[in-house]
Amino acid sequence: MSDAYVVKRAAGTIALDAGWDSELWQSANELKVDYRFDRGGTFKPDVRIRMLYDDNRICGMFQVKDQYVVSRARHNQEQVCKDSCVEFFVTPVNAERYFNFEMNCGGTILLYHIKNLFTKEYDHVPEADLATIERYHTLPKFIDDEITEPVTWYLGFGIPISFFEKYSGIDPKLAGQVWKANFTKCADRCSNPAWLSWQQFEKCSFHQPDKFGDLVFE
Repeated sequence: MSDAYVVKRAAGTIALDAGWDSELWQSANELKVDYRFDRGGTFKPDVRIRMLYDDNRICGMFQVKDQYVVSRARHNQEQVCKDSCVEFFVTPVNAERYFNFEMNCGGTILLYHIKNLFTKEYDHVPEADLATIERYHTLPKFIDDEITEPVTWYLGFGIPISFFEKYSGIDPKLAGQVWKANFTKCADRCSNPAWLSWQQFEKCSFHQPDKFGDLVFE
């Protein structure tokens, strides 16, 4: 398992709806979110992530070959981890706090700015800033009745670099910077849940920023 993922610089404008097999997204490095925690059901989703960046945004595209899919959260900042959900945890360079970009398959997001989740040292990112984060999803926003047959879905996100400038004081020229990150998949309240992670943790808790891998900007 590699501890580093290289985010390539896009040759042009990044279109989240370009398609997984498009020239744009084929140009990105692909990472498989493959470590499965020993809990939950028997089904293991196939989860992959590709990321790119340009002068304005940091973007990602998840591909999930899934089953037992639900999307029941009605509003941002609800517990989307209970739905079929992918997550991008990231600590910008030299930052004291990290972010948990948790997005269900319908594009609903939960996002905190976290120093320590377990001592409740975190802030909710306000709706005005959540609205700046572009989300692309191929499944309906709400799926109340579980999809039990196999289905492949995509979740794309575009985070303004200015968002990280505001919260973490980063240098917006990202080339050569090394951040810390992890990618995860969960679905706490479906009939066959599974918890997957890029980085391997001893316990099933994704909020372990000291064990994140390297996110390297080309």
